[in-house]
Amino acid sequence: MSDYYFDIETCSRSEKPNMEKDEIVAITYQQIDSRTGVIKGPINILKGWESSEETILKKFYSIFSPKEKWVFIPIGFNLAFDFTSLIYRWRNIGFEVSARSMFAEHPYIDMQQVLLMCNNGSFGGCSLEKFGGKKSSGSNVIKWYDQKDYISIQEYIEDEAQQFLKLYQYLIQTLPGVWLEYAKANQLII
Repeated sequence: MSDYYFDIETCSRSEKPNMEKDEIVAITYQQIDSRTGVIKGPINILKGWESSEETILKKFYSIFSPKEKWVFIPIGFNLAFDFTSLIYRWRNIGFEVSARSMFAEHPYIDMQQVLLMCNNGSFGGCSLEKFGGKKSSGSNVIKWYDQKDYISIQEYIEDEAQQFLKLYQYLIQTLPGVWLEYAKANQLII
C-alpha cells in the first residue's frame, strides 16, 4: 500500500472549469505515511510544459494504476475535481477509466470534508488558502502558464504541497484526541 499526496493543475480557458477541455498542465504526487503525514519520498511534478499533456497523463496512468486500487492511494483536497479531470483527459487519449473505479472502488483521503466541518459546514471560503496558509490561488496558474512563467507554477505547487502536508500532519495528530473526548463524554468508551 502506498499513500501519496496528490494534486493536479489545470488550465481553463472558460469562465467555469470544463474538465473535458481543460488541459492538465501538472500532476504532483509525493509519498507520505497516511497515518502520520510524514513525508516518505521526494515531491514529483509531472510538467506538461516540459513534454505534453498526453505524455504526463500516460506516465501518471502507469504510476496511479487505476485497476490496482492499493498501488496509489491519493490524499489531497477536493479530489473529485482531480479525479473527474483525469477521467476526461485520460479518455481523450484512449484510456478508459470509469468514475465508479475512481470514486467508489479506489481508496482515497479527501481533506475537503474535514475542512468543511472546520468551516461550519460552509463551502464558501473552504480553501487551502484559508485553512492551510497557502500563499496564492490556483487561478494564477493559468496566467503563469500563458506567460510561460513555469518557475512560478512550480513554486506554487511546492508551496501548496508543503502547506497541505503541514495541515494534514497536524489534523492527523489532533483529531483522534477530539474523538476520544467525544467518546468519553458520550460513554462510548470507559
